[in-house]
Amino acid sequence: MKFPRLLATNRPLRVAALALSGSVDPAQLERGASALRERGHVVSVPGAATAEWRYFAGDDESRLAALRDTLESDAEVVFFARGGYGLSRILHRIDWAAIAASGKTFCGFSDVTAFSLAALAQARYVSYAGPVLAGLFPNEPEVATFVEGELFDVLHAGSHTYPACQNDIALAAADVTGTLWGTNLAMISHLVGTPFMPRIDDGILVIEDIAESPYRVERMLWQLKHAGILDRQRAIILGEFTQCEPSPTLRYPYSMPEVIETLRSMANCPVLTGFPFGHVARKTTLPMGAQARLLIDSASYQLSFQRA
Repeated sequence: MKFPRLLATNRPLRVAALALSGSVDPAQLERGASALRERGHVVSVPGAATAEWRYFAGDDESRLAALRDTLESDAEVVFFARGGYGLSRILHRIDWAAIAASGKTFCGFSDVTAFSLAALAQARYVSYAGPVLAGLFPNEPEVATFVEGELFDVLHAGSHTYPACQNDIALAAADVTGTLWGTNLAMISHLVGTPFMPRIDDGILVIEDIAESPYRVERMLWQLKHAGILDRQRAIILGEFTQCEPSPTLRYPYSMPEVIETLRSMANCPVLTGFPFGHVARKTTLPMGAQARLLIDSASYQLSFQRA
């Protein structure tokens, strides 16, 4: 795997906003940019970042042009403005060799999962699952401190150990190593069978989602199982499944605990819960494609990674 250039810790970062998915609330985008400027960083928010066309942050040509402009800029860190939907429309038109050659750090989540997985599949390039610029630091001070600390520790570090987490059940002690990857389950499942889905053997798979009925979550997991993807993993870590509640109109209120029970029956590896990532304010940052280590001790576990 190829990592972005290591970021210096003794000077401000040059940051750019990039919108390749849904249209962005300009006020939320400016709030995130201002928060970074207050911390001394130099932030560029080009006009294209707040463009609107239908659902998207500009039409396909405009968003591709914004990406090319960003690659040619002096930005070291590129924060995606938001997720939503839109990257699927342009994955086949992105120059992935140019992405890897840029050496830039790309960070975002949700729809950005498509970018991260395609970068791995097409160029073996590591990007980061982490906050988007519109909503970078939450309003709750303690949560904002956690998000900021994790973000910059991971972006600057050659290695990082995440806070210990509690699992929902006790498991046998284990020391697992593998390739860290994920994260949004819907995007992962949608890329199955395409050239933008990386083949990850001996992986540590982190997944999360939002506003999906539990039976839909399970259906996506079965797709990964039937495609042979789950069987190639050494561990599966569940982040937050926000608003993934059974519909009151269903004949049976299928629940996420039942989905997790099913996942454990189909997976040939440990399945862990409670990791701080997803469509929630309190989230960490993950290098997609890094070599990781997972230490399991009964009902607690701790994840770490080492930059190659």
